Amino acid sequence: MAYSPASSAVDAARFRRSVSRFATGIAIVSCMDDAQQPQGMTISSFTSVSLDPPTVLVSLRPGRTHALIRKRGWYGVSVLAGDQEPWSRHFSGKPLQGVDAAWSVKTQVPVLRDALAWFECEVDSVLQVHDHTLFVARVVDCDHVSGKPLMFYASGYHCPESAG
Repeated sequence: MAYSPASSAVDAARFRRSVSRFATGIAIVSCMDDAQQPQGMTISSFTSVSLDPPTVLVSLRPGRTHALIRKRGWYGVSVLAGDQEPWSRHFSGKPLQGVDAAWSVKTQVPVLRDALAWFECEVDSVLQVHDHTLFVARVVDCDHVSGKPLMFYASGYHCPESAG
């Protein structure tokens, strides 16, 4: 019998619990909306794809940020530091009251001013994979500072004891 993705016996809850054992960094993917205001959402699906040329990807479900990135063709990624858990919560639908994000607008995209690292990305290709879209992008600018990253592991936030 040939394997068919539709015949997978893995249920969603078991898959989610298993994949939660893979520690990931937390980032904010951002872009400008139609009123030229910064918009962002929390992601853990940010991946380096190539060094030559520098290429990354984000994986997003359809929604507001997805639509804006598809329309604009650019996005920013701000990698969060260990003390920036409130920003992760803010951009995942639990807004901080009375607090505005400190954005720095690069050539085409906003990035969080105090991020551990940031990337300005121009979309190179778009690939639909089941219920998510992969936005593969060329990095046109980036930078970083020293510090400890915010991480997500076993469905919770963590900060490593040491970091380079």
